[in-house]
Amino acid sequence: MTVIDLGELREAAPRPPGPAPRVVGRPLRLAVVLALTLLALTAAAPVAKRAAFVVPAPLGSMVLLHDGEVFLLEPGGTPAAPGRLSAWTIPTSPAARPARRWQVPVPVAVTDGFTQLRRHADVLLLTGPVGRSDGEYRAFAHDRDTGRVRWQRAGSPRSAGPDLLFEDGADGRMTINSVDPSSGRDRWSVPVSPGTVLFSSVADGVDRIVMVRPGGPAEVWDARRGVHLHSGQLDHGGTPSNTGFDVVGDLLLAVAQNSGRLTGYGLDGLDRRWEVPLPTPSFFVACGSLICAQGTAGGVRALDPATGRTVWRDNRWELSGSERGGRMLASGLGRGVWHPLVVLDVASGRVAAELDVWNLAASNGPDGPVIGLRPAGDGRMLVAELDVAAARARVRDVLPAVSGDCQTDAQLLLCRLMDGRFGVWRVPR
Repeated sequence: MTVIDLGELREAAPRPPGPAPRVVGRPLRLAVVLALTLLALTAAAPVAKRAAFVVPAPLGSMVLLHDGEVFLLEPGGTPAAPGRLSAWTIPTSPAARPARRWQVPVPVAVTDGFTQLRRHADVLLLTGPVGRSDGEYRAFAHDRDTGRVRWQRAGSPRSAGPDLLFEDGADGRMTINSVDPSSGRDRWSVPVSPGTVLFSSVADGVDRIVMVRPGGPAEVWDARRGVHLHSGQLDHGGTPSNTGFDVVGDLLLAVAQNSGRLTGYGLDGLDRRWEVPLPTPSFFVACGSLICAQGTAGGVRALDPATGRTVWRDNRWELSGSERGGRMLASGLGRGVWHPLVVLDVASGRVAAELDVWNLAASNGPDGPVIGLRPAGDGRMLVAELDVAAARARVRDVLPAVSGDCQTDAQLLLCRLMDGRFGVWRVPR
């Protein structure tokens, strides 16, 4: 069993079956030349088995790829046969054999429902519902090196720099607790007022907590120190029942659904910055130096965070979540799963390139490559690295027996195989 890098283009295949909308006009002559070239490559190169490592996994298993390691959660059926959590190391040497480092049992109920598995510092966090009726969630912190449970507590954690944040409730009172991930001990707690609780995040997790009380003042807290920063009364022309709130960058956004107006407040002081008309969006996200509002029926509007002014809008796209070097991925609208991807210039909304039809692998690190995949026929999967900053797709290989469910980090690509197991491939940089 060996580790083999994904090579250069070996063969390619057409897009998935079914029509896909064209996003921008393309010369027919170029399309014909490309199609003939891909067909020639497909006919010329046989597909070899390239799986660097295969992780055995029953149906219903959950997997996490993180920093070159694979963590596998197998579901349990009964108390006599509980679920299992295991850790696997992917070797760097092609001659070495991969090994399972540890395996531990987990509570049966935790493997049911909306279970989460993620790494934080030196622990592996397993979070899931422990009751089948009341919906209570519980987090288990497993030691990364041994798998033993260091601590457990009710709730679902959020990252906040080196620590974790938990929302706890008892006797009708809510608190937010900052927890040391190594020991599970509380560092500090703050009471939560009735209303809306929002979290402002930076690269390493939550940095500020925003509480908006119905008809009362809003509060901003430092999420790293548990210190109260600001309070202020919000004036946004809406009632508490029809106003939605969101945090993007250094702004608190209030959407009054009855008036269709968006108001922006600075988090540093809760000062009212601007108010503009805006149809109700489904969500907001930072787009470089701008704020992008995704419409409920699709379409993107980019706003200037200093004034709320619409810098550009385009009803053809919905955001795909990857931004590099002042450019971002968006997909065309339409029915079905497969839609063409384009690269947009963030500042202008201009289409920098069309990348054809791809599904994106989940990325488990900010420095990892953006990997696109699409079926290549006969159970194979075409793999490409999408260079968003350069606005181009570089086809890497065609992998056999891959069904999907792919994720990547800075080193590896992991996908579910046709038989339910997981295959791992090394991705060169």
